Amino acid sequence: MYSYHFREWLSFFYFYCIFGWCFESAYVSIKEQRLTNRGFLRGPWLPLYGSGAILVLWLTLPFRRTPVLVYVVGALGATALEYVTGVTMVRWFRVRYWDYSGQKFQYQGHICLSSSAAWGFLSLLMVYAVHRPVERLIFWMHEEVVAVMTFGITVCMVYDFSNAFRKAMDLRELLIQAEQLYVELEQRAAEKKRLLEAAATFAKAAVEEHMEEQKEELLQKAEAEIRQLQERQERIKEHMFQKAELLLARNPGYRFVGNVPDLKELRDRLRRNKRQ
Repeated sequence: MYSYHFREWLSFFYFYCIFGWCFESAYVSIKEQRLTNRGFLRGPWLPLYGSGAILVLWLTLPFRRTPVLVYVVGALGATALEYVTGVTMVRWFRVRYWDYSGQKFQYQGHICLSSSAAWGFLSLLMVYAVHRPVERLIFWMHEEVVAVMTFGITVCMVYDFSNAFRKAMDLRELLIQAEQLYVELEQRAAEKKRLLEAAATFAKAAVEEHMEEQKEELLQKAEAEIRQLQERQERIKEHMFQKAELLLARNPGYRFVGNVPDLKELRDRLRRNKRQ
């Protein structure tokens, strides 16, 4: 049960990717009371589950005779993977797919104590209950059948991941533009506020009439710039919705990172579209 070849590890990885997708999609579908295809990818697989399962197996199988060590090592390994994945997704794509900020004993919203404890129990379940029949199933299947299946899934998953990665990077660029625009709008609003304060000062000082005309000209220019920025912001929001619609539907906890508008407007719009 401990010494596996690369093809067998790859078979286990794909099995747990698909199993994780089935489990996660069923759970979220029941919770949301509608069918939900979970995940970053379009296909029926969640690489995080496959990676977590392989990591936990690789770390814990040497200690399978000691359940306490299986629990501790599995919890630490899965927590480390969860943290690295969360940080990587934020750094690369500027989004959070989960957020434990509201939990007690959490760190940066990526990991928390309750989640780590659950990973430990899931490690026990996997090593002592789940993996044995999975192992027997893979060994029971003919080697050629396993080879063809793993090759086909590999091709499909690579194609799926490349498309999802490209779309996520496109969305990242839109998020950067939205954040820059948000900062620029704040600057313009601050400038307009300073103009209004200056205008009030000029009025109190009873300056000449042409100063009043200059004030109006400056205010109109500031308002025109703000309107242009707001129109640009709406266009970016439209593109953001188009790029993020699939991710919003699959990941209810999904949120952007940075100074961008909250997702509530996009979520409400997505719900309205689904009702129509």
